[in-house]
Amino acid sequence: MKFSEFNVGDTFTTQKVTLTKQDIIDFANQYDPQYFHINESAANKSPYGSIIASGFQTLSVVWAEWIKMDILGTDCLGGIGAEIKWTKPVKPNDQLYGKFTVIEKKASSDNLRGLVTFEIIISNQKQEVVLEGASKIYIAN
Repeated sequence: MKFSEFNVGDTFTTQKVTLTKQDIIDFANQYDPQYFHINESAANKSPYGSIIASGFQTLSVVWAEWIKMDILGTDCLGGIGAEIKWTKPVKPNDQLYGKFTVIEKKASSDNLRGLVTFEIIISNQKQEVVLEGASKIYIAN
């Protein structure tokens, strides 16, 4: 979609993605090897009571679903930053989905692109919010 086609308030909801215990462990072993992500017996004694997903995995798997929707397509010129807040742990077999809502638009002075800010809300199958954030993305006009 072109910058001009986005409107403040537009909301896009991704497909659900399920994280298995093995998915969580595999991701964490490679990218975030903290004990509560990779060691089941230690994680069971943690404040979480079980293995939990890395917050970065939570964002990554839902972001992939967002990109697969092809809303941004080849009009995407890249992001300039993001804010992320993890609000609830993600446990094995949680089903995650994201809602991406346009909360701000700023046209560039050359009128060739604009900056769109998307609010990101990721929830689980119980509709509990597990991640809140925002990302600013340049999009061609």
